Amino acid sequence: MDPSVLFIDSTHIKANANKRKYKKKLARRAAQQYKNELDQEVNGDRILHGKKPFTPKTKSIEERQIKESTTDSESGYYVKGGM
Repeated sequence: MDPSVLFIDSTHIKANANKRKYKKKLARRAAQQYKNELDQEVNGDRILHGKKPFTPKTKSIEERQIKESTTDSESGYYVKGGM
């Protein structure tokens, strides 16, 4: 993965998914992995500019259990609030 460009799309559209048909699976938290890569890049740049590298706080990459729809695996569960 090339961390130099990051695109985010937050468009919400109605999925073609059945809420009652899903399987549970473990998902890694991608933000922590991205942070670790960014810390390494920052330290490389600090060394290149003659600065002392910092010691990043290390956390294990967490996993969490999510529901994945069997009818539309690219959809996600979203609850609209505030109405």
